[in-house]
Amino acid sequence: MNEPKAFEHVYLERLDVAQVQMRRQALGKLLAGRYQVLRVLGQSVKSLVCSGQCVVSGEQVVIKRYFNEAAYAAEASGYLLFRSGPIAGMRYQDARYQVLVLEFLQGRLPSPKDLPEVIAAYAAMHATALTNIQRVIGLRSTPESLDSCLSSRCRVPSFDLQSISVGDCKPEHLRITADGVRILDLETHSLHRSVWFDIVSLSRFLGVDPEFSWDLEEWVAHYCACREIPAHYYDLQKIRDCLQRVQALGPGRMYYEQALP
Repeated sequence: MNEPKAFEHVYLERLDVAQVQMRRQALGKLLAGRYQVLRVLGQSVKSLVCSGQCVVSGEQVVIKRYFNEAAYAAEASGYLLFRSGPIAGMRYQDARYQVLVLEFLQGRLPSPKDLPEVIAAYAAMHATALTNIQRVIGLRSTPESLDSCLSSRCRVPSFDLQSISVGDCKPEHLRITADGVRILDLETHSLHRSVWFDIVSLSRFLGVDPEFSWDLEEWVAHYCACREIPAHYYDLQKIRDCLQRVQALGPGRMYYEQALP
């Protein structure tokens, strides 16, 4: 994760051919006897992502090896935070060598027509994470980190209205499967960003007009219905302001959550 309340759009340099080959071979040796490394799906100076197969069961998997300790720790903790949510299942983890093995998901990338289902999936992610936190720490009082997009009409917010976001919402981090939407890549999750950071980030790849010609009120109503939260708990203008800051993101640009007034 980045610093609390911040999100940085980072451009990652790619490895050269020789580096990819060397790191793929090293990964194969690390997992020998457990998983067979098949082909490279993605790579950068931060990580190597490969398709793979379990030697014993034959199950298809995705293998991720991080070359950055903080990125690995954030991704691993994300899979714990959002466990039982609409995410890929974790099959194997090796903290010493910073390797994660995840369920391989058959599916396609999202399109604008999938928006209601995708919003519902993010709503489920947020609710699941808050439930998991509550289960672990037993918190029953008003949380300290309230969502920055709350409305002034929400006088006594509950724990369900705490800030939380998945973070990096890109097409390649979503799969539309036969069982519904699944969300991948959780290393940029945060307990200090509004839930609306995730929802408005969808506009970056779904071609939504930056002049707000889309029906924001409908998005809010649908999200809140999925969470069983009254829609008036959120302030539309604050969400529009959040969208404006997200739209301005680019390599090297930072997004900062604005505090509640």
